[in-house]
Amino acid sequence: MSGSNQKRGLGRGLGALLGDAGTAPASHRDGSGAGVREIAVAQITPNPFQPRKSFDEDSLGELKRSIAEFGVLVPVIVRERNGAYELIAGERRWRASAALQRPTIPAIMRTSDDRDSLEVAIVENLQREDLNALEEAAGIKHLIDEYGFTQEQAADRLGKSRPAVANALRLLALAEPIKAMLVARRLTAGHARALLSAPESHRLALAERAAGDGMTVRALERLALALSAPRAPKAATAESPLSPDQREFESRLRVRLGTRVALRRSGAGGKIEIRYGNEKDLIRIAELLVGTVD
Repeated sequence: MSGSNQKRGLGRGLGALLGDAGTAPASHRDGSGAGVREIAVAQITPNPFQPRKSFDEDSLGELKRSIAEFGVLVPVIVRERNGAYELIAGERRWRASAALQRPTIPAIMRTSDDRDSLEVAIVENLQREDLNALEEAAGIKHLIDEYGFTQEQAADRLGKSRPAVANALRLLALAEPIKAMLVARRLTAGHARALLSAPESHRLALAERAAGDGMTVRALERLALALSAPRAPKAATAESPLSPDQREFESRLRVRLGTRVALRRSGAGGKIEIRYGNEKDLIRIAELLVGTVD
């Protein structure tokens, strides 16, 4: 990729990547490959670097109805590849056209290497229909792993902050069942980032609780932090007997929390021991202690 291309930022939009070709009228200008031409739908193959892995059927249905009535208003972008054409951007329009059995589709020809192809695919999706958080993270990770981008360089190319890129990549460390909840939109990216603050052994139970109860991100953050707080070391000092008021307090705590509670006196201070039976029981008790209201 040339030096000028490396300075090109995805945050500037698709037009900045395409130059004048992005606003060309839907007709041939000359034989040089500039402008828009009609290409056989059957000659086009999907972009292997496309970050989007799932396509909403309702959204595709709306696009098909629009194309059936008005045609393809925004050309797809392709490059020549092995005697055919490979999509760089516009897979939803191509899929909808194929489903309608349209013989051709307007397309802009572009000379593009694999890095350009992935970059344009990412920006095209970000501008026209949001990627889910995991698809975006996977696209960024591909830039970093395959092409040696640093997180800072990836952030610059995508028009994002460095922390935003780092947070996106952290989502890839979540367990597969949690990722599935994220893709199904049972959890938001904010929920997923909050889960990363909890010990790994607690994350799935927390995710199921958050998805099932419609928990806010703030409430989930509080629970995750409560579960990750370090436990105080055991004191080796002798315990003192409880007063009648302290025993009454201990009893009321047991009723309030619905579990075994022990008040331990040691000198002028002491500690409160709260027992839990399993992960769900721990989350229930943590919620009672820290609350779930923003």
